Amino acid sequence: MTEPVVEPVDDVAWPVAVKLREVIGTALDGALGGTPAVVAVVPGRDVAIDSCCEGQAWVRIVRTYPVLPGEFPGGRGSPIDDGGDPGVFWAVELGAGTARCAPSPDDAGNPPTAAQLERSAAELADDAGRVRRTVLCELQKLPAVEEVWIGEQSSVGPSGGCVGQEVLVAVMTNICVCEEEAGA
Repeated sequence: MTEPVVEPVDDVAWPVAVKLREVIGTALDGALGGTPAVVAVVPGRDVAIDSCCEGQAWVRIVRTYPVLPGEFPGGRGSPIDDGGDPGVFWAVELGAGTARCAPSPDDAGNPPTAAQLERSAAELADDAGRVRRTVLCELQKLPAVEEVWIGEQSSVGPSGGCVGQEVLVAVMTNICVCEEEAGA
């Protein structure tokens, strides 16, 4: 059965997350750890790392908030009555990461070798570099993106036989959520 294509009513965060997923998927083609079998926009604050041994890459929407140019990436509240500031843009904070199988003891209980550990570290460094480069070089090319701010890139795990990395990024969009209604 083919899964239906979803189009949520979110003109701010969803399109940016989907585009980032697309460019990260392309960047990870031929990665040192292999091309991930799963590349998806995932729900929630924490990522369910279920496919690490096949390779897993994700983009998650961390938060969306109003911001003024010159104050980005800092968020702010904005009144929505007649005193509202029409110069408000929307910022979208995303987490983009990958997970791979962590080296583990063999059937005899022997710990992973130095070579296995270093290979795993190299695979994650390769993923991290590809994701970081994509965030820095490709996100700003999207028409809806005004500005990009990159945050920390940190390790995930090892946990449950998986290890990974994730980078936080915020983008300031030029999307006006009321634009459709204004022209009606």
